[in-house]
This record gives sequence, structure tokens and C-alpha cells, in this order.
Amino acid sequence: MALLQVEGLTKSFGARRVLRDVSFTLDEGEIVGLVGTNGAGKSTLGDIVAGITAADSGLMTLQGHPYAPLSTEDARHLGVGVVEQLVHIDPHLTVAQAVFRGTAQAGRPQEELRRQAQVLLAEVALDVDPDTLVGDLPHFVHGLVETARVLAEDTRLVVLDEVSAPLLPSEVTSLHSVAGRLSRQGRGVLYISHRLPEMLEVVDRVLVLRDGRIALDCPSAQMDPVRLAAETVGEPVTPPPPRIASAPVPAQSPAPDDDVPARTTPRPAPSDEVALRVRNLRVPGAVEGVDLLLRRGEVIGLTGHRSSGVREIADALSGELPAVTDELLLHGEQRSLGCTDDGSLALPAYRPDEDAYGVDPGETIARTLTQEAWGTLTDLRREIATLRGVIRTVHQMDVKTMSIRTVFGALSGGDQHKLALARWMSASPRDVVVLHEPTRGLDVRARRQVRRLLDEATMHGTSVVVVSVDPDELAECCDRVGIVADGRVARWIDTGELAVDAVRERIVEAATAAA
Repeated sequence: MALLQVEGLTKSFGARRVLRDVSFTLDEGEIVGLVGTNGAGKSTLGDIVAGITAADSGLMTLQGHPYAPLSTEDARHLGVGVVEQLVHIDPHLTVAQAVFRGTAQAGRPQEELRRQAQVLLAEVALDVDPDTLVGDLPHFVHGLVETARVLAEDTRLVVLDEVSAPLLPSEVTSLHSVAGRLSRQGRGVLYISHRLPEMLEVVDRVLVLRDGRIALDCPSAQMDPVRLAAETVGEPVTPPPPRIASAPVPAQSPAPDDDVPARTTPRPAPSDEVALRVRNLRVPGAVEGVDLLLRRGEVIGLTGHRSSGVREIADALSGELPAVTDELLLHGEQRSLGCTDDGSLALPAYRPDEDAYGVDPGETIARTLTQEAWGTLTDLRREIATLRGVIRTVHQMDVKTMSIRTVFGALSGGDQHKLALARWMSASPRDVVVLHEPTRGLDVRARRQVRRLLDEATMHGTSVVVVSVDPDELAECCDRVGIVADGRVARWIDTGELAVDAVRERIVEAATAAA
């Protein structure tokens, strides 16, 4: 029986048409995956279903009754809940209070909520004390708190919007268990995600949203990640070829205006020159002794459980945490960790901001991508070259916009992420950088564009440390991947000439064994 029926939904933001005549059904007990490129309208569609925004036209019915929610509270009252990637929870609430807020049990004493909250938190594999304040939790687990709240609600339909993006494989497994439980209870789930292999493991059917329309409605059993990626972008997508065994680092990067997918030809292997050598890195209480060797032009990945010490390693390298080493060499020069001007080392680190990606959301694209202060006196030729560079970046990154005068905050989250990273990478030449989850929440085409950014940087000799929980991201981007456990690198996986899916499987297996 149809739980949700959507007919002819349209939605525009200004002159940009986001949804065009979208129609689909979602049955009771069914988990439906929704995929599409960044800016395709997935979150907008999810927001309409969840009552966050209203459609311009079209009809929805829920269990056969007209459904047109005026707000998320109205939608929840009618039986539709939502868990978004960027969750905003009152930081002064305890976790138990956050789990039961908006439910019939909200307002009950903390001691009465604690035990029930523990059961629900265990369901989503979130090991936190229910008495902990939400403000003391890392932001990436707020989605799991919201997921626990969904279990406490009497909802018929749940929208999961990119909830899995910041999660570990083990946490994604728990999220899928929750979705399965909701399905067995006869509830419906609309599962929005860019992590295609994981999504196909749990959904019954897949909807592909392309150019504002449902381009494909297909049972998941007839899909595989490669074909789904191809359908998502509307063009053939093949796995990236393995790296060649050795090659010199070229003096120039590929032509910036070519529109072929990244890595249609093998990227040259890293140089033999050592860019960074770290021996016996220690962070009190977190990192017990880590050795790192990073070659010029190499991309290495670090991953591990939340308490493994992987974040502390990255933060020590970028000078955000106090740490000590027995030896630290940058291009053969003796250095020490820290952020002072006395010859100590603090690697530049890119960490996407949870809201505005570290830039002013009210600023235009043109000003955001202009390195020098806007209004600086300069000659016309240089100004024209700067604007051409902005246009080239917008074109290369396939940003959905009508003009470079569009404000940054009006772009989709994926387009904001791509431009913020491109801006950061081009700010100034850097020998070694640390990137936290550079492709998080990006579609398959956008991930290729980010990989192209990394390829161009490494071809010019930059070395990169990628810190991520996403095995697909690590498999696609890195030459080697270190699995961190108990404050040490338990194992290195050399991507070598392995296919991406084989590398992904090894990362998941090693991370699971080390957890």
C-alpha cells in the first residue's frame, strides 16, 4: 500500500528551477534511496516532504490523505520525521532530553528519561552518557542523536538526509539496522545519500534525480555502484585506473579547461623524495607512538575509530594539539611541532566548517574566489584575468549557478564545499597539507573534481594527508591508507594497482578488525 504519493512537484529559487514535475510513490515498509548530483534537488525534495519548505506546485498524499505540511512540527504531527546532515540541537539539553524532545515524553525528569535513552542510543550504536550535554558532543554524532529521536517518535515516514556522510562504516551499519527496524514496523524511509555502495546495501528501490526530474526508478537488486554512478551523472562512469609504478612528477598540470573525468589516465606516482618524516609522534592520552613517511606528491590517508587517536594525529600535525616527536624532518630540515615562529611546524589544515565552510555565506562567488582584498587598486588586465580565473573554477567544478555574482550561501551544500576547497587549495603554494574529509557529501562527479584538485596539487609537488571515515573517499584519493587503533598505525594498505572497490573492502576489513 502506498504510504506517500508525490505528484507533479515543482520548486524554484529565484530564476533557478530546482524541481520539475517530480512524481513517485513510497510504500509502507519500503526503504527508497534518493540519489543525484550536487544541486540536483535531493535535499529540496526531502525538505518538502519533511515540511521544511513548501513546493510551488504539485500534490502529496500520506496514507491516502492530502499532505501539505506547514512546518517540521506540522509534518511530525502528521507522522513524518526527518534527520538532516547538519542538525541543530540546543547545546544546553542533555542527550536524553534531546532524544525525547518533541515527543510525548518531553519534559519528564532526567532520571526517568535516562534508561529509555540508553536503549535507543544503543540501537544507533552511540556510546555516550545520556546525562552528557549536547554541546559537549562532537557535531558529527548529532545525526545519530536525531536518529535515536526518530525511534522514540510515532512517525510513519522518516527522511534520512545525508546522515551517513560523517559516519564510520560500523556506525553506517547501525544506521542501516535502524532503517531495517523502521521498515519491519511498516514505516517508510526516504534515504538520501552520496555513499552509493553503502546505500545499495539497505534500500529496496532507487530514485535518481537528474535535472530536477526523476530520471530512473529502479529496484536496488538491479543496480550496482558503478551503474548507479553512471545513472546519477547521466554519463558512463568507469573506475579510475591503477597508478603507474613510477614516473617523474611533471612540470605542469593538465589543461584546466578539459572536461574529461579525473584520472582517465593514470596519475604519476609520487617522487622518491621524502617530504615529511615523523618518528615516534606522541600525544598524551591519545597517540602512543606513530611513525609517518610522506613522499613528495604523495597522498596518504588516515582512518580509524573515534577513539583510535586518528584525529589527534592530524591535530598534532596541524599544531592544534601539543605533541612531541623523536624526530621531525620537513624536506630534510629538522623541525619541531607547534605553531610558533621559531622554526616549528604546523601543517595547513582544511576542515570544512559545519555551516559556512569557513567563508562568508553572504559574499558573492566572485569575491569568495578572489584572493586579494576586493576593491584593491589594480590594473584592468589583472582584474580581467582574476575574473576569468573565477569563471574557470566555477566551470571546472560544475557549480550550479546563474552568475558569479550569486551569493555563496545560495549554492547547494556540495557546491559550497567544492568552491571552499578550491579556494583554500589555491590560496598559496604549500609543501604538505592536511585535508579532513575533502569529498564528504559530494556526488560521484564532484568527487572526481576534488580528486582533480588533488592531482593538480600533487603534480606540482604538494604532499597530502587525508583524514576520513569514508572508505570510498580514502580508496579513491590515496596512495596509502593507515588504519589507526589504540594510538598507533596498526596497518598500512598500499592502494598500488588495486581497483577502488578492492581497496575499499580492505579498508573496511582492517578498520573493523582494529576497532
